[in-house]
Amino acid sequence: MAIAELKAEPGRGVFVQKQRANIYSMMLILSLMFIMIGCLCLYLEMNSYQMKVKVPQAAKAASVQPPAPNPTGAPGM
Repeated sequence: MAIAELKAEPGRGVFVQKQRANIYSMMLILSLMFIMIGCLCLYLEMNSYQMKVKVPQAAKAASVQPPAPNPTGAPGM
């Protein structure tokens, strides 16, 4: 490549250095890590007592049913 070819092609914008990780992004990463460790400890603690979380059958059925129609036929309340 010749020098004239390099000068003929202008740059496509401004080159900016990639921003370094600051203290806030490090705190965000650490908090995510500690929350995940806490969830793991909670899971292990629950398993040590053989605790199983089960959803009651009534709660499952209540969330699936559509609302009852208005018996008077009037819209709204």
